[in-house]
Amino acid sequence: MDRVAVFDRERRHLLAVAFRILGSDADAQDVVQEAWTRYVRADVDEIRNPQAWLTTVVTRLCLDLLRRSREQPRRPEELPEPGAGEDPEEVVLLAGELTAAFTVVVEELTPPQRVALILHDVFGAPFEEIAHILGTTTESAKKLASRARGRVRRTAWPDVESTEAHRVVSAFMKAARQGDIDGLVEVLHPDVTRTADPQVLRPGAPQRVRGRKAVVEETRMMQASAQRARLALIDGRPGIAVGTGPQAALVFHIADGLIVRYDVVADPLRLALLHIED
Repeated sequence: MDRVAVFDRERRHLLAVAFRILGSDADAQDVVQEAWTRYVRADVDEIRNPQAWLTTVVTRLCLDLLRRSREQPRRPEELPEPGAGEDPEEVVLLAGELTAAFTVVVEELTPPQRVALILHDVFGAPFEEIAHILGTTTESAKKLASRARGRVRRTAWPDVESTEAHRVVSAFMKAARQGDIDGLVEVLHPDVTRTADPQVLRPGAPQRVRGRKAVVEETRMMQASAQRARLALIDGRPGIAVGTGPQAALVFHIADGLIVRYDVVADPLRLALLHIED
């Protein structure tokens, strides 16, 4: 397979990784473009796993960018050292929190913590691979992710009652199917934020949209896709699954009866980490 075909196949995943780490569409695009330049110059005969190689390049470029733009003096960790092992179920639940709202707190993390947490808990990368990217040991990579989880837990939003969340998500899906502007307005917070993986977006569409007006306009344009949507439990919480498989999942964060943030998960690696029940 030629370079162009390989890179085109991986581009959306690379954009998803870069966006989740950097939180910026423009920066993610720049990083992926630079990765393409490096891939063109590389000796492909030495690259056994193009996805792993490209993910490593993109992640290291993200790290360099974070360190240049956000120089932070290292400070003593406020959290205790993690134990020998963490409850796997707890990690999965936290991954659900990150899926919906990681951008709320991820900017408070050091660049290595940010990379370790997102690559492992959001994309399921093994710690051995993360350690290689960060130039550290597997144990250190685990500690970085653990400390990052601790910070996320301390700032995590409170859960809402399942019945209330179910009502809000049901109302959102019904309004989306009908193209009902008033119905959407009723369930969306004025500053609602929608994030999404590139796999589900039109070429050039932003991975983050903010504000009720922008989200309503976009949702109306996706009315046809909404016809394939159904209510589902995603990691035990009310959400929406789209298509068979499914092809995408909408994970919501709700407060005071309004959708404050939701994430459209379409990257296959991220979808595989979600437990979805119809």
